[in-house]
Amino acid sequence: MSRDDALPGKEVGALTGGWVLVVGAAAAGLISLSLVDQVVLFAVAVVLPLAVGGRAWWWAAAAGSALLGFLVPVGPAGLLASPFLAVALVRLGQRIRTEGPPAAWGLATAAEVVATAYAAVAAAFLAQSRFGLELLDVHEPIIELTAVHYSFAGTAALVLAAHALDLAVGGWRPVAVGAVALTAAAPPVVAAGFVTVGAVPQVGGAVLMTLGVWLTATLQLHHAVASRRHALRAVLLVVSGLAVWAPMVLAVAWAAGQHWDIPVLSIPDMARTHGVANAFAFCLGGLLARRLGAPASRSVAVSVAA
Repeated sequence: MSRDDALPGKEVGALTGGWVLVVGAAAAGLISLSLVDQVVLFAVAVVLPLAVGGRAWWWAAAAGSALLGFLVPVGPAGLLASPFLAVALVRLGQRIRTEGPPAAWGLATAAEVVATAYAAVAAAFLAQSRFGLELLDVHEPIIELTAVHYSFAGTAALVLAAHALDLAVGGWRPVAVGAVALTAAAPPVVAAGFVTVGAVPQVGGAVLMTLGVWLTATLQLHHAVASRRHALRAVLLVVSGLAVWAPMVLAVAWAAGQHWDIPVLSIPDMARTHGVANAFAFCLGGLLARRLGAPASRSVAVSVAA
């Protein structure tokens, strides 16, 4: 098994430990962070390094700076969110150089490059949020939530779809192609819905994302059966594959509720249900399973090298 396919235990452990300390401090009332703030930091510290790779200390520094950005007033805080954007852009440049000419990319490679670009989009929205900039008549908390969604629904979910495509054979390949296409297309469609306040792109984007992650979840459950000799990987795939079904129904309902008179959860309740399940079970569980994957995995190492 290559270094790229190995579980980066020490690196992920250190990043996760730092995030746990932040959550503990928030729970103890030592710092003031909302659940959405904590999930953003979880993305920067843990999920994005697992999804797109890069040097662990870069991500740790970006997460630490972003944390400070939540502790100072909006405006100057944008400068502290900017290292996240720098790390994401550097990682995107590295990925494009590594993969070579785009004409030679397969669908899985293209999806992983797009996923890395979505990490940069997430970083740009977090910086916008902390600078206090409200563009195109989009306001908080939607700006910060866009950073959250491009981290998880954009980057992590698309990486999981690309990994499922790498492992798919026979009749499962069209399913995996559909998962990649739907998951890649959904984030900009949803964003267009918020900018235009249009029901079709907002609800349609939520439906596209739902179908995409449901297809990925189906493939993960299929792969769990094939991975039954590797108990931990199989368990992670099952957790990830089962976690996303009901929360995505909530997402479609919430999007529809912005245009029609139907009962929907509040944003804080969505964060506690839809958000937590997708972030910790679907995304984290799937990414950890990917790290424990077969040699066919396209997973990217998190390095601590200088």
